[in-house]
Amino acid sequence: MESSEPLVELKLNDSPELAAGEAFAEWESLLSESYVPLAVDPERDEVFHGRIVRGSLPGFELSTVGASGQRIRRTKSGIARTDGEFLFVSILTEGFGRLHQDGRIAVLRPGDMVFYDTTRPYHWDIDGSWSQVVARVPLSVLGEHVPTGRGALPTATTVHAESPAGVVAGFFRDLARIQQSAPEQAVVLADNGVKLLASAVTLAGGTLPIGQSAQALSREQVLSFMRARCTDPALTVDEIARACLVSRRSLYRLFDEAGDGLSTVLRRMRVECAQVLLLRDTTRATASIALASGFASERHFFRAFRVETGMTPGEYRLVTGHALQAGEPRLHTA
Repeated sequence: MESSEPLVELKLNDSPELAAGEAFAEWESLLSESYVPLAVDPERDEVFHGRIVRGSLPGFELSTVGASGQRIRRTKSGIARTDGEFLFVSILTEGFGRLHQDGRIAVLRPGDMVFYDTTRPYHWDIDGSWSQVVARVPLSVLGEHVPTGRGALPTATTVHAESPAGVVAGFFRDLARIQQSAPEQAVVLADNGVKLLASAVTLAGGTLPIGQSAQALSREQVLSFMRARCTDPALTVDEIARACLVSRRSLYRLFDEAGDGLSTVLRRMRVECAQVLLLRDTTRATASIALASGFASERHFFRAFRVETGMTPGEYRLVTGHALQAGEPRLHTA
């Protein structure tokens, strides 16, 4: 299994030490080095801020980026100075933006996703402060799953959060968060990342995914439903299958072929929920946390928690709580 590279965090703010416009010029350089050569213009005169956190995962790069309002342009001269051809996938997490490419305009609000191709000009108009999760995948890698020729990709097409392909946007938004807090887990979760992107591209283009891309999307749709309902102790396999429009047999096959059985995944989700509650309220009784996390009994909770973490809930609360208080580093920066 491939490993991720250490995360790189880049920050830039206006300061008295920088002459007017210097911070923004430096920001343009940082964006170009992090993604592809770009030309950037400020939305208006205002105090500038910008931040990028980026890293590499199997098959693609994933980053979070946010800044003041600006116009970002991919020009013909920038294209000529680029090594490699990429598809970018942006999920807006804050603010409002418009992406222009191939004669189309995608209007994005938080939760929406859009695709754009670095081999052709495009530009972003982003009003006010904003943030995005951005995936960069080589067209050669994506082309193993979907056609990537000129005009084949659904560029500058808004993929709304509530659409079927919006499940993929939620996956990458969560993956970026996990990448910063638990990079080893992010590598495992990212294994199907390119296939999920391929399925979203296919759906946005108006057709249904097939093969491995379809299977990856189906599994993520099931996982999305399970995350939303995992704290319900009465959740059953039949209910999951019915809600996700798959048979029990297909449901089990989706997870068995990926290496983790359905019950293992559900148990892991509930333990992760319990971990959050244990640290959020250090005086809350474990019996209450067990029930709130979807476990049928405290005994079942203790057994599952030990299987997943190697510790009892009390030991986890003590050890992890002390580590957080000590301020152990969780992000590599450069």
